Amino acid sequence: MKLQLRFPPHLHGVPNTAEVILETGARMNIERAYVDAVRGELIIDVPREKVDRVVELFKQKGVEVRRLVKLIAWDEDKCIHCGACISVCPSHVFKFDHTWRLNLDEEKCIKCDVCVRACPVGALASVSNQS
Repeated sequence: MKLQLRFPPHLHGVPNTAEVILETGARMNIERAYVDAVRGELIIDVPREKVDRVVELFKQKGVEVRRLVKLIAWDEDKCIHCGACISVCPSHVFKFDHTWRLNLDEEKCIKCDVCVRACPVGALASVSNQS
């Protein structure tokens, strides 16, 4: 399951992610990261069987945690299957099937929104469906 972590300024420099990994034994994949002197934000992928404990520990440490349930909305009726999203997606969410129709593998999405900006007809939208 994908989680969005937001680290407030007072946690800058504290190895919270490493501590949670060590405490839970969860193998996390960092899919997107932004860190500067003021804030930090990560999108991580956590095994489903460990996600509840990971969320609990991050929250105990003062990290804002959101479960990312759905990351992208695709209006298939609006889509012209041009492939613009394929060429810009860094995580290979999109591909053509054997009939040259677009298919999505949403599990690969890292919520970068590059595809949303690239779509010439507005068939893709970022979703904030989070818990």
